[in-house]
Amino acid sequence: MSVDQPILYLVRHGETTWNRVGRLQGHLDSELTPAGVEQARAIGEIFRREIFHINEVCIETSPSGRAHRTATIIADALGISGDTLIITPLLAEHDFGDWSGLIPSEIDSKYPGARVERQARKWDYIVPRGESYALVAARAQEWLSMKRSATTTIAVTHEIISRTIQGAYAGLTVEETLARSHRHDRIYRLQGGLIDGQDVLKKRP
Repeated sequence: MSVDQPILYLVRHGETTWNRVGRLQGHLDSELTPAGVEQARAIGEIFRREIFHINEVCIETSPSGRAHRTATIIADALGISGDTLIITPLLAEHDFGDWSGLIPSEIDSKYPGARVERQARKWDYIVPRGESYALVAARAQEWLSMKRSATTTIAVTHEIISRTIQGAYAGLTVEETLARSHRHDRIYRLQGGLIDGQDVLKKRP
């Protein structure tokens, strides 16, 4: 039986070594930093205090290692077996294609003018052998349309796909969606067509 209006939580994976130096990850991966592990643990503690019916919780995660590790840390805090995590390809980050693994200066050196062109038409610009925001948004809409049996779903994902999920959920314009963000230490709760965000580390006792 599907739930008509499930509660959805959006969680971004903890900080990684590539995040720290501004290297694009996309479908590539890097390890969580100690700060990233602490962020994941803090999120798990928030959920442990605020979610009372753990047996009604489903945790979905992007296939990326950084998201899966974050999801595993959260599951452990909730006493949920890591074997029950659902790997959901729709939650994967924006595919940066040929730009993956590069920092901005390296992109400018290898693809002169490409970042300027992308900035001018950010929503529709398709990174070579990658995706556009519009394509990511289509995945976000497909994920939101999925039938769910759990009353609460925690989705461990990434910044850009989170922006587009938020935009699709709240019916935001392209400009409003692009203006959204998702820090590593922030949880977004989606319920009743509204989006509520909270800073995790500031909520700890």
